[in-house]
Amino acid sequence: MELFFMHTWQRVGIEGIGQQVGLYDTLNILGEPFSPHGLSIDFERSLIVTSDFVVPVTVLKPSAGIQRANTRRLWHLGNRKIINTLTIPDGGGIQDVKFIPGHPESAAIATAVHLGQGRKRKARPYRLIYDLGAKARDTTVIYSDITKDGKYAYFTLTTANHIAALDISDSNNVKRLDNPDEDQPTLDQKHLVVTDYFVETGDLGILITSGDHKALYVDIADNGALDFDRSIDFPREFYNRGGAQPHSSVVFNLTDPANPICY
Repeated sequence: MELFFMHTWQRVGIEGIGQQVGLYDTLNILGEPFSPHGLSIDFERSLIVTSDFVVPVTVLKPSAGIQRANTRRLWHLGNRKIINTLTIPDGGGIQDVKFIPGHPESAAIATAVHLGQGRKRKARPYRLIYDLGAKARDTTVIYSDITKDGKYAYFTLTTANHIAALDISDSNNVKRLDNPDEDQPTLDQKHLVVTDYFVETGDLGILITSGDHKALYVDIADNGALDFDRSIDFPREFYNRGGAQPHSSVVFNLTDPANPICY
């Protein structure tokens, strides 16, 4: 799995967004896989970024094989129109995408299955910032999250059973912190809640990714490193309720139980 640093404003400027919407609203939609998987929103700039990963119908029988997409799309939040489509050649599926909090150009990080270096151009609105190596290659799905200060990023390597932690404070000198399911930093940014991802299509499809149905509560050190010390085994803890199979997680502030806040 590789990480791509994407300059959102390389083609569409903030001042010009109103004039550009009509030009880009139908660009590169028809004739391409259109199956958003990752999604991130920059509310201050009224932007949405999505990433196309797997064409859902291709995982169902009969199938000639899973079809993956290589596109990332920039949307205008107000009118939900596409204003820019970016293709990462040979990306092998763009699984997730996140805006970097506080970035002056509203740049984003996208996760791709492959290296995405199939086409050479002098000027590209994206660049490879980190290769997580062979262990991450061809994993089924990878989720990501970035701390609110935009300094640390975390990535789940689903079928590799691993969580990668990176210091992205300098995008030209990314540092790995973890010593080579969805992750959600808690409100205080000191912990990660990670659920064991799974997809089992059974007799209907060709995609079978089993999970052990656990949730990990991971402590984040001051330097961004991870400490795995707590977990919840749902089938064991809730056997009398039929077990549980968590697929993702949401963090709530329950300081006032009568008025819970979802983050």
